[in-house]
Amino acid sequence: GVGSAEGFAVLEELAGLLGGVVGCSRAVTNNGWRPHTDQVGQTGTRIAPDLYIASGISGAIQHWVGAMASKRILAINTDPEANMVTRADYAVIGDLHQVVPAISAEIRRRRQG
Repeated sequence: GVGSAEGFAVLEELAGLLGGVVGCSRAVTNNGWRPHTDQVGQTGTRIAPDLYIASGISGAIQHWVGAMASKRILAINTDPEANMVTRADYAVIGDLHQVVPAISAEIRRRRQG
């Protein structure tokens, strides 16, 4: 996914622009990058937002169980065969470190206009 604890900065920025929050997978909490309370999944929090942006999430079944009640899912991943990509309503095949900042920049641009 994001590659490091610092990699979450781009996700925090987008969440702030959208009035959302950042969640994570078990692997992230196991690495100590985020607290367990941020974990979405079977052993974490189950979510049901209008839009879930799964950035760099492979979509292991445990995570999917926590996110599947989302009204719409946008998956951003470099792997077109990732479980989350194949189950998402929308998918962008690309590096989240390029795609997410581009989305944030476009939101800021439209709000200025």
